[in-house]
Amino acid sequence: MPGQSQALQAAHTDAHVHSPGVFFRSLVIALTAFLSLVDLFATQAILPSLAKYYGVTPGAMGLASNASTFGMLNSGLAVGYFSSSIDRRLGMLVSLVLLAMPTTLLAYAPNLAVFATLRVIQGLCMASAFTLTLAYLGEHYIAEDSASAFAAYITGSVASNLIGRLMSAAVAGRFGLAANFYFFAGLNLLGALLVYFTVKKLPACKPMGRACVLISLPGSCISRTQAYGRALPSVSASCLPSLARSLM
Repeated sequence: MPGQSQALQAAHTDAHVHSPGVFFRSLVIALTAFLSLVDLFATQAILPSLAKYYGVTPGAMGLASNASTFGMLNSGLAVGYFSSSIDRRLGMLVSLVLLAMPTTLLAYAPNLAVFATLRVIQGLCMASAFTLTLAYLGEHYIAEDSASAFAAYITGSVASNLIGRLMSAAVAGRFGLAANFYFFAGLNLLGALLVYFTVKKLPACKPMGRACVLISLPGSCISRTQAYGRALPSVSASCLPSLARSLM
């Protein structure tokens, strides 16, 4: 309805102008991306030390380290295919908690084959967290907010590339290779805690023919009908003021 759409747009504009929570929301999104992908390139900074530890060539060590991308490829396709039946928040939590397990086990990998296998498992977990977070952002924010939300997520992803390498080199150089993997496992668990305390549970998705309707739960202000790739938001006028307090 035109009146509803105008009221929704006015409420979100007012939220952007007056709410200090917008910056905090972007920070939380960037940190979530950072902690989800920080493991991906962290080992690149310590490849010489790893090659020496396993007694292999730098090329072989680099191949084993990049095995995570194979896991990400398969996980991204699988999660994308089954995403309609996966709870976003729960999936993100489980992915980050599970990610800490192979990260910890890398400290005990006895040979290059086991190391590469654990990196593949890491990739599976990272891609599922990455894909589900993007799905959550796309479903949770309307057009006015989606640009800033995705920009924050991309910023966190890019930062994880550089900062992850710097942290890995610093920790491994000071405390050793095993401590490095313990440290990054801790970051994965920190990401799970961040998701637990900041990510809201979305309404359940109820299939209706070729459309998907997000049914509002008690206390929820926004419901959406998704059909043919479009999200059509609707809002209850009684809860417009709460839009300004929404963080993530």
